[in-house]
Amino acid sequence: MIYYFTYFFTKVLSFLFFPRTVRGWYNIPSQGAYILASNHISNLDPVILGISTPRRVHFMTKIELFKHPLVGWWLKKLWAFPVKRGQADLGALKEAFKCLKKGHPVLVFPEGTRRTDHKSLEPQPGTGFLALKSQVPIVPVYMKGSDVVMPPGAKFFKRSLVTVTYGKPFLVSDSPSYEAASRKILEEIYKLV
Repeated sequence: MIYYFTYFFTKVLSFLFFPRTVRGWYNIPSQGAYILASNHISNLDPVILGISTPRRVHFMTKIELFKHPLVGWWLKKLWAFPVKRGQADLGALKEAFKCLKKGHPVLVFPEGTRRTDHKSLEPQPGTGFLALKSQVPIVPVYMKGSDVVMPPGAKFFKRSLVTVTYGKPFLVSDSPSYEAASRKILEEIYKLV
């Protein structure tokens, strides 16, 4: 119930403040687990991807948001789970594996945090670890415009078009390391620019 209310409310917000163009949606597997790997430029990114993806996805969000009981309860209803930033969070990776084993998609941001300029950041090895160990398809997605709608520090939305572009699914089974796998995933994301 909470999920569907949030989904409807977010669709209304999208209509008013961040109308979306979604490209390549047919690249998303209709069943089974996959990793949705995206660039990260705004706090709105998980929300926008949640209403732009045909299937409901699990996603990691910073643990600080779960410290407020009501917000933490609401996030769990949306299939979010906490991640400690700036370190290898094995608990978050285990939770992501559980979701994938159940056949659910998981959203990740390989750069680990929002970037505030137009240069990509060095990816975190956790994404590569998850991809190599799970061996599920990775669907790259590139977000454009969400940083205009809600830039860092903004208190409210600025109306702007958002473009979501999905690429073809791929595997990273031949990568020699977690770091190399993460870099390959990030490269595929930025090929969609």
